[in-house]
Amino acid sequence: MKKICLLVSIVLLGIPIGQGVAQAAEIDEVSGTGNGVADLGTIRKPVIVDFTFVGAGPLVVAPVFAKGKNSIRWIEGEAPVSGSLFAEKHSSPLIGAKITAPDQWTLRVRPITSAPKIRSGKTPIVVKLSKQTKRDTIRKFVYRGSGDVVVFPISAKGMSGFPVVNSSGNVKKKITLPRGTKYISIWANGPWKLKK
Repeated sequence: MKKICLLVSIVLLGIPIGQGVAQAAEIDEVSGTGNGVADLGTIRKPVIVDFTFVGAGPLVVAPVFAKGKNSIRWIEGEAPVSGSLFAEKHSSPLIGAKITAPDQWTLRVRPITSAPKIRSGKTPIVVKLSKQTKRDTIRKFVYRGSGDVVVFPISAKGMSGFPVVNSSGNVKKKITLPRGTKYISIWANGPWKLKK
């Protein structure tokens, strides 16, 4: 699988739809084929967006905000790919997403509280810790692959922190999760583990 870049400065989320516009104000899932824009209604809180893109070719996903602000792309890489992303609360409500994709795709929005409590995987995901950290906490992160890997903490209120891992290729390092961490966003295509 080719490298997929995730710009994590301020990770925000959206959900696109192909061949026209689809409304998602009353639904949690949107799907389409090819290029398009998804109408997500108005999202004013942090969320997780699950995504699946099939086919082969260039893939770009970018959020759309109510005030028409320029946005940082969430995904820029190659399909096929699947996983989940974190969309942080923003000063302007998230109302949609613009997508460029070679084939079919599906996106599903869900609350951050629905993140699974897991310690290993093979795809990008947002995970929940068993307990919120009460102080700076050391964990060991291991990734086996050749692609980009970005890991950052998320507070119980849904605010992201600075990346604790931001590199390419195999990673085996101790990471420090700051006090108040409840969730972790892991962008990695390939086997990864989070250990105590």
